[in-house]
Amino acid sequence: MTTPLIGVSKSILKIKELINHVANTCLNVLITGETGVGKEVVAQNLYSESSRSSKSFVKINCAALPETLLESELYGYEKGAFTGAAQRKTGLIEFSTGGTFFLDEVCELPINLQAKMLRVLQDQQLRRLGGNDLIQVNVRFVSASNRNMDLMVNEGNIREDFYYRLNVINIHMPPLRERKE
Repeated sequence: MTTPLIGVSKSILKIKELINHVANTCLNVLITGETGVGKEVVAQNLYSESSRSSKSFVKINCAALPETLLESELYGYEKGAFTGAAQRKTGLIEFSTGGTFFLDEVCELPINLQAKMLRVLQDQQLRRLGGNDLIQVNVRFVSASNRNMDLMVNEGNIREDFYYRLNVINIHMPPLRERKE
């Protein structure tokens, strides 16, 4: 069940209007704002208002998984791709085909994985670890960050091309102190 986006401030009403306007597009959305402002609530509302709401809403916190596990979780792997890969595993991106994939704390995604995500963001194709075939997916990406991503691009911590593919539509969620209504 989706938590409703509540509030009557101009900024919240504008965000609700933007959600209604872009929910049924396939455009990627980047939600920015401080920790605790409700970025995930905005992502869930985008999903529930979209034509993709009958399919999966898959979320992953990029800061919560070690880099060594993150790639296999995102892309999956083929049997024998590495020690312990006893059978094929579908990755979370492929699993979310037809639905929405939410990358929380996207600014924590390692730079080498940002490069690998470009194919998925641009061409909607991925390759499982140890695989040869490109797999076509149909996924809408919604990302969230509590950090200044423009600054991170300038510092070289976020790839510019990755950032611009995520940030097709930007929704900035202001802190509660700025929306006391």
